Amino acid sequence: MTPITILTGFLGSGKTTLINQLIQQNPELKFGLIVNEFGEIGIDGQLIEDSGEEMVEISNGCVCCVVRKDLQETVKKLLDSGRVNYILIETSGLAEPAPVAQTFSMDDMDGQVNLDGIICLVDALNYTVTEQNYRIALEQMAFADIIVLNKIQEQKESEVKLLIDLIKKTNPEAALILNNEDINTKLLIDTGAWSIDKLTGTEESEDDHEHLHESEHDDHDEIEHKHEHHHEHDDVDEVVFVTQKTLDPSKLDKWLQTEFPKNVIRAKGFLKLQMQQGQGLFVFQMVGAGKSLKPFIPTRTNFDYNTSRIVLIGKGLDKKMILESLEKTVI
Repeated sequence: MTPITILTGFLGSGKTTLINQLIQQNPELKFGLIVNEFGEIGIDGQLIEDSGEEMVEISNGCVCCVVRKDLQETVKKLLDSGRVNYILIETSGLAEPAPVAQTFSMDDMDGQVNLDGIICLVDALNYTVTEQNYRIALEQMAFADIIVLNKIQEQKESEVKLLIDLIKKTNPEAALILNNEDINTKLLIDTGAWSIDKLTGTEESEDDHEHLHESEHDDHDEIEHKHEHHHEHDDVDEVVFVTQKTLDPSKLDKWLQTEFPKNVIRAKGFLKLQMQQGQGLFVFQMVGAGKSLKPFIPTRTNFDYNTSRIVLIGKGLDKKMILESLEKTVI
């Protein structure tokens, strides 16, 4: 049977980086990757280093809403390639892990696969703000078998301790790994950590919710039982800017400094900038209050060098205003 590991965690928590580490540290495994993005266009798949692994990208929606048959057919496509002996599913940062887990727990595809475990990445630097505005971050953490606490080197020791206490109260059964950028990924695969018992009821207690969201006590059960009808990502906006034109670095910098929407929780993209020495390709990342723009050299053969594209995700975004302001950054 081919093991399946589900990688969950909120937007920008570090799932794509972890996939690269898994591939690098486990060359004996032939990974099949299913990369799911909430956005209309895929960014993460191009950030995964090409080491010859098989990859399928699912964009424009969360994999938790994909019909079970469609998800199984995607897995079957990877298995039929004959070049895969371990499958990683990177869910969207807004996806609920339970429906994905149920897909393979209730049906092992005639003995072809088994769900090994669910890993949730938690961003220590941005978790407090995230959890206050996006309930899904808590649900992802509560459903995990293994929780990886990322970016701890960027936080004060006292704040990391508070977050560790929160994780243990929310999900006392999960294994907790502190990642200081040197994680041993062999602790994350072939663990046999998954138990179908998780699907029989919620792992969260009312005490956990009191600690986090006192106002949400009354609607907890309703959300748990009706989540298939309404997902939190239904309330999240996405703005996609795509252009064949080159961007002006000074105009882009001004946009980032003065016009970047305050209610964006995550943004990422590839931007072609006009530099003094010629055009340059950069990868843009924004998580929480942090923004970065770094030179980028693609490793995947199907990379589109001619198109700049950026995805912004948040609540209450003014799409028209954002697109108009970005249009002013091109040459």
